[in-house]
Amino acid sequence: MIRAGWARTLCAALVLGLLAPAAAPQSLFDFDDWMQRIDEGSQDLQRRIAARDVPAASAAAREIEELYGLMEIFFEKRGDAADAVRWSREGRESAQRAQIELGSRRFSAARRHALAIAHGCRDCHYQYKPL
Repeated sequence: MIRAGWARTLCAALVLGLLAPAAAPQSLFDFDDWMQRIDEGSQDLQRRIAARDVPAASAAAREIEELYGLMEIFFEKRGDAADAVRWSREGRESAQRAQIELGSRRFSAARRHALAIAHGCRDCHYQYKPL
């Protein structure tokens, strides 16, 4: 029994070690990919909310939350992008709030948070979009 627990712990540590580099962009192309995925996810989130598809909308919001978390780390490490850190944090928080509202089936409130994500992209792009 102890061996099984040890093996699971070792396996988890190896997986985390392999995935950790994926959390930091290797190039601006990774960063651009995140932005495109957020844009596509934001549109998908809005469509799923309109269709009242809670599982799919929640999954879209979770992915957006994760991507904004990566972008927040990216800009924090960059060091000269306080506005982008704030916009990334706000996007992540909007995605979290959308999930909460979806869980309570408050579609109008979830839609407001999804629209906040879409509008937040525009503000950041003017100053920070690399490509």
